Amino acid sequence: MTVADGSQVRLADVSEATIGTTPANPVFQIMRYVNSEVRISKQTDTPNEIRADRNVASIVDVGRSVQGPINTFLSFGTFDTWLQRLLCSTWNADVLKNGVVQQAATLEFFYEQGATDSYIRYQACRWDTLALTLRARQSVQANWGIRGIRSPDPTNAIIAGATYTPATTTPVFNAGLNVSALSFTGLANAPKVQAMTMNIANNVYQNDILGAYEPYSHGLGRFEVTGSLTTYFETIDAYQAILDHDDVAISTTLADALGNSYVIELPKTKFLDGGPTVAGNGQAVMIDVPYQGYFDQTAGASIVITRDAA
Repeated sequence: MTVADGSQVRLADVSEATIGTTPANPVFQIMRYVNSEVRISKQTDTPNEIRADRNVASIVDVGRSVQGPINTFLSFGTFDTWLQRLLCSTWNADVLKNGVVQQAATLEFFYEQGATDSYIRYQACRWDTLALTLRARQSVQANWGIRGIRSPDPTNAIIAGATYTPATTTPVFNAGLNVSALSFTGLANAPKVQAMTMNIANNVYQNDILGAYEPYSHGLGRFEVTGSLTTYFETIDAYQAILDHDDVAISTTLADALGNSYVIELPKTKFLDGGPTVAGNGQAVMIDVPYQGYFDQTAGASIVITRDAA
């Protein structure tokens, strides 16, 4: 018996044409990732029955679901299918906008354990959230939140007929060299940004029914794009936009060393709060600006992603 090593765990996924059903002869895509906590979430109930000896009488297994994060670094072409699932839409001429198309996949974790390896697969997985983090002098982080319905029994074999597509090899984006454009339409002077976060949420919820141990299905809640900007206090423009509750369009272009790029646009946002913060001697005055995107009639969406392969 061999203890599984975290450096030898393979993550792969395949889209489900029928949600909750892994396709026959699946073509799994091997994924690049940093770590994952996707797992079964088991729900138990301890009935509050009284015993004269004060002991717990029973613990009841009432249900389970799948949930957890997958943490990654962003690279071109690696997560295009994940972005499609997250935005509940499809790429159209290399443009992706948020929509209402429900999509799911089977996730497979392979654990190297010597003579006998282990496989755990999670079905009906939804891409519920994404947290993008751009910070000066750091790689661009993309952390995904997953919600699924069930995990088949762990096994020691691949699915019959399964094949595996190798992971991509494109460079990881970094927030220093690879942010070629960061614009704020609606501000006379664009702020100098030290860090930026963007959080996308589908607000997926589960539907439970009597007679079912696992969720019956998932539903899509309201699509929300929020985030924050940490900017240097160089002009009053960003602060004035907070006070005036102005519309501001945010656009950032990520271009890797090979010339591949994504343009991520929030065509309409509001700066929700913030003001100059004086941290003390020897430090720049900063403004932390939380923002939220909302529907733009012209774009027909709250977020637009355009990809361009070199």
